[in-house]
Parts: sequence; C-alpha cells; structure tokens
Amino acid sequence: MKEKSFKKRISYNGDLKDISLQICKDYKLGGFKSNKIILMGYEDFNFILQTTKSKYFVKIFSNSRTIDDCHRYVEIMEKAIEAKIATPKLYKLDNGYLYTNKINKTNIRLCVMGFINGKTIFESGAKLNKDEIRFIAKQVSLINSIDLKPKFMEDEWAVTNFLKEFEKKKSVLSKEDLGLIGPLVKKFNELEIEKLPRCFVHGDLIVTNIMKDNQNKLWLIDFSVSNYYPRIQELAVLSCNLFFNPANKKNSQDNIEILLKEYQKAIKLTNEELNVLPIYIELAHAMHLLCANFDKIVNKNTSEENEYWLNQGRTGLKQGK
Repeated sequence: MKEKSFKKRISYNGDLKDISLQICKDYKLGGFKSNKIILMGYEDFNFILQTTKSKYFVKIFSNSRTIDDCHRYVEIMEKAIEAKIATPKLYKLDNGYLYTNKINKTNIRLCVMGFINGKTIFESGAKLNKDEIRFIAKQVSLINSIDLKPKFMEDEWAVTNFLKEFEKKKSVLSKEDLGLIGPLVKKFNELEIEKLPRCFVHGDLIVTNIMKDNQNKLWLIDFSVSNYYPRIQELAVLSCNLFFNPANKKNSQDNIEILLKEYQKAIKLTNEELNVLPIYIELAHAMHLLCANFDKIVNKNTSEENEYWLNQGRTGLKQGK
C-alpha cells in the first residue's frame, strides 16, 4: 500500500515534515532530522520521527476514530504501562498524553511513544523459541488481569463478529474458501460465547504487533482494538498466528501447550474454555481468510501483508482438519 492511501486515513495532503516540526516544538524533542511512514497495518497512520535527541514512534489516529476513541486508546496504554507490560512509553504534555492540533487545515490527533530499535516478527520472519513463547504467555496473563472495561471498540476481524462478517462478505469467497469457512457457521452457533468468562484483552497479538529489539527483547504494541472479550479470544489469536507453524502441525500444537501451561500459572481456564479453544482457533483463522479476501477484492488491497493473512487463514483451516 502506498503512502497516499495511508494519508487518506487522516485526510492529510500536506508535507509530513510540517507535522513533525510541530511535534518537535511542542514536545521539546529536539531538532527535526527525518520522518518515515510505516506502511503496515489497517487502522491508523504511524510514522517514525528522528530528531537531534532520539527516535520516536508517532501514531496519528485515523479519521474513523472519534475523540473519545483517541482518549480510550491513551487510557489503555496508560493502564498497560502501569501493569508493567513490555510496551513503549508514552510522552506527556502538560495537558496529557493525547495531542490535538490543526496543521495545514487538517485536524490532527496523535500520541508520541518511545521508538523500539528493532523489527516486528512480520518484518523479520523470526521464529519464537520456547522461552519467548513463555514470556508472551506471561505478558498476556498480565494484560488479561488488568481491571479495565473500556468502551466497546468495533473490530471486524474479531471472532465474536464471525457470523455478521460472514454474511456480509461470503459473496467474495472462492468455492474453495467458502468450503473452508462455511462449515464453521454451525460450530459458531453452538459456542454459547455469551457464557464464556470475559476480561480485558489486547485482541490483536499478531506478528505485526510483536517486536523484537536489537537486544532480543520482545515488545507488545498497538492496543487499538483492545476490548472486554471472552478471554480465550486472546489465546486463539496467539494460537492462529504468532504460535502457528504453517508447515508443521505438531509444532503448532506444542506451542499452544506451552502457552496454556504458562498462562494457567496465573489464570486458570475453565473446562469449557479448554474444550472450545480449538474451535475458537479455527474461527480466528477463518476471520483472517474472510476479511483479507474482502479487503483484496473490494478494497483492492494487494499488499504483502494482506496476502500473508490470506495464506495464514487458508493454511490454518486446512491444517486444523
């Protein structure tokens, strides 16, 4: 996806340098040196700002977000930092962490975070070892223990939306993909999701939202679609991507076992959760295949990232059979 399509998210046609200069001044970050748009993700407009002092990660919230949505995001980040989650620090102004301004006649809402000198797992293609899986599992148990029930944020990729999104998007599916996803409708209807234990979840712990820095430390980023969900949704998302090995079903299963063992040292899952987790994982794969198909065909998204999700979802559903 090109820079122009990312700028559309914030309806900004000006020079990104103008925004960067204003941020440098207002946050007292030093002199401007450079900026670089991060051409990844489906939501906001993110870029790296380099100054004479350091590097920073800047998230400009998309126009689809209300000001309450922006405050919501910042509040969640504050709670995650308080809970000692391995996530970047937030930079604060006198009036708080959310920055608003009008630059080149465009209303801008953003926050500034610490820059992680490294790559996402998606960018590097790195495979996590057992200790790293345990670390992520421990981090997730901390996230799921945060006492927070934020205002609900719609996320079309979330498993809880499977039925609604399937009805909306099934017409774009090929015969093969429809054959993989269609049978899950019955399984979804039998889940009784409303009876599953709920908690605060990150909701999007995937390869594009886990970073490894140049000291090999892992970081969890982007709480944009965090919600109060069935807690196994968190585990299903991890299992269908970060801990999923497309080429080795046994390795995928081993990774899930490590996740569950470590997670349950802090949070004990119910028998019902353990019983339905495999179905939930299937549904998480289905959401990747369904939403990426729709984005490719309807929104003309032919990016490497979108193709990745198509292949992950399709391979995951086949591996689960």
